[in-house]
Amino acid sequence: MTELHQISHSIVQAFLARLTDPKETLAAFSIAFAVNTTLTGLNLVVLQGGISFTKDKPSFWQLCRFFGGIGILLFITIESVALTPLGDAVFGKLMGASAPVVLQAKWALAIMGFWFFPVFTRSLMYGLLMVHHRTTPITVATTLRIASLALFLMVLPMWLEGAAVGAAGMVLAMTVEAAYMLFVGRPYLTGLSQVAKYLPSYREIWRFSWPLMFMQSSENGVVLILTFFLGRLADPDLALAGFGIIYALIRAILAPERNLIHAAQALITSFRDIKIMFKYGFYTIAFFVSLVLILFFTPVRGFVLETVMGLKGELNLYVIPGSKLIFLVAIFWGYAALLRGVLSAMRRTGAIAISALIRLIMLALVGSVAFFLPQANGTVIGVLAFGGSFAAEAGFLSLCLYGHLKSPHRLFAHLEETT
Repeated sequence: MTELHQISHSIVQAFLARLTDPKETLAAFSIAFAVNTTLTGLNLVVLQGGISFTKDKPSFWQLCRFFGGIGILLFITIESVALTPLGDAVFGKLMGASAPVVLQAKWALAIMGFWFFPVFTRSLMYGLLMVHHRTTPITVATTLRIASLALFLMVLPMWLEGAAVGAAGMVLAMTVEAAYMLFVGRPYLTGLSQVAKYLPSYREIWRFSWPLMFMQSSENGVVLILTFFLGRLADPDLALAGFGIIYALIRAILAPERNLIHAAQALITSFRDIKIMFKYGFYTIAFFVSLVLILFFTPVRGFVLETVMGLKGELNLYVIPGSKLIFLVAIFWGYAALLRGVLSAMRRTGAIAISALIRLIMLALVGSVAFFLPQANGTVIGVLAFGGSFAAEAGFLSLCLYGHLKSPHRLFAHLEETT
């Protein structure tokens, strides 16, 4: 499911690369996507909240009210950026994009803002089915999303153009997915008890969720922050378009590593489970590092960049150096995700919020190279900053986990209480 979600982003990028003026279109889509995902980091937290707190109907609707209220405020914020001069300031002055790119980005963001509603619905249903250990329907739903996305991308150019095509295609495909999840999830929702076994307060949900929201928004905000630095390079549109392609490849290839968060959170109930999960994480990360090396250090790279992603000429040559560094992201992103999942299972999410701040600081430090080397390759700066930020996070979370594991009896008691 995780892999298919990220492939949809790459499909959009590959489609937009084949339109007229791909550099402007890809740059506009990338920066609009960065702003939208940064402000909607709540979406994945809805899933984690559902796994932890859905016990009965009252707790399910309590989660709906809590996350829904926050989501509506974020939706209003996104539309305010997209439909007012604030968008010109964000995309033009802050990110350094050209006027045509800014215009496309504002329209794309206005459309993307609406994906909160299907994603919110989908995430609640995901959590409900995961509580019942039913994950196959989730994969089916995501497959429907991919198929419908391909269809929408083919027909939408009849009414829309540029980055707006990709934005509208994603929102419509997510709506199809959410409708299916409502259909298959309804029996499980109906089967929940009407009597509350334990109704979490809004304060308790907030205490659990805010570190994860901050973490997720900061992870999504990586691209947003990088666009600020990449916009200072000699050719900002090329840098933004190039890193947009690289980021889409990273998400498509390495997306399953993020599932280590949910796997660890759902399965860890003892110290022995932690040891097993780390062994599993090591093998998972080793597999994806090997995959990246095959894709970008062999002749397969030409097939990926030129045939699959549709890159030609200048844009194709620009992304090659950055693609050779993706293996670093595979290592550190995987371990950061694993450590987040372990600490979430222990309900020690405060450390995750601190690690997100550390990640942003490292990201800014590496990204600031763009000020001193304006002729540098934007994809190289972007990947090094991206990978370095996760390396810093993984290091900090490792120290935090080590501190907790020094008191195993206390850890066991906590896990027994939350199991």
